[in-house]
Order: sequence, then structure tokens, then C-alpha cells
Amino acid sequence: MDWDQLATLSQLVTGAATLLVAGFLWNQLRVQHRDSERDFAFANETKQQDLIASWYSDESCSNLLWKAYNSYEALAPEEVHRFRLMYQQMYLHQLNAWRLKRDGDDLRRWRLQWERILGSPGQRRYLEDWGRPILELDQSLCEFVEEIYQELESQAA
Repeated sequence: MDWDQLATLSQLVTGAATLLVAGFLWNQLRVQHRDSERDFAFANETKQQDLIASWYSDESCSNLLWKAYNSYEALAPEEVHRFRLMYQQMYLHQLNAWRLKRDGDDLRRWRLQWERILGSPGQRRYLEDWGRPILELDQSLCEFVEEIYQELESQAA
């Protein structure tokens, strides 16, 4: 084997090794990206759980939610504002969770969750007044929630 053949062979081996390393690094990036998405999903879920727990552990928040759910029209303007801010955060967390597709294509948990989120007249009123623009940031979520909203409204009528 002369020097030219040896140089050609070494270039081929170097090229193959480079491709193997590139493939390995690409796979590591995919794994890291999946881990990052999972961490974000868990952080989002934890924040939402903490937010909701804080609502029910604080008596004034709990009372405001009860009043908003059951007699929305009786809310004072500052109570409407506070309720709107509370629910806005929850809707934004829902939007993030929907986009992350934590449950894949299984929508049973989502359906149950949105049936609870829209369960009372005051909760549906939030959707009517302020919630839809948030949901419209993801058309598939908006359509999904709108279907549940229509079902609940027809049952309430």
C-alpha cells in the first residue's frame, strides 16, 4: 500500500468516525430536548397546582372563587378584576400544558379538567368575557374547549 492509498483510507476512516460522532451527538440532543420538555411540563404543572392550592388555602381567595362561580353578577368591580387575574393565570398554564401534549393524544383527562374549569355559570362567564383570546392562541385547544362549553351551556339551559 503506497502513501496515496493510505491517505485515502485514513480520510475514509476519519469521515466515518466523524459521521458516527455526529449521529451520537444528534441523538444526545434529542434526548436532552425531550428531558427539557418534560422538566418544563412538570414545572408548569407544579406551578398550576401551587397556584390553585394557594387560592383554596387563602380564605379571601376561596370566598371570591365561590362567589364568582355561583353569583358572578353580584361581584364588585374589584372582585371581577381579581377573579379575572386569577383565572388568567390558570388559563395560561392550561395553554402551556396543552401545547406540551403531556398526555399525548389521550384527551380524557383534558375533557374532565375542562368540564371542571367550566362547571359553573361564573366559570363559563370568564371564558365568554376574557378566556377565549387566550385559548385562541392555540386553535385546537380553543375548538376543544368550545365544544365542552357548548355542551355545558346546553345542559344548563
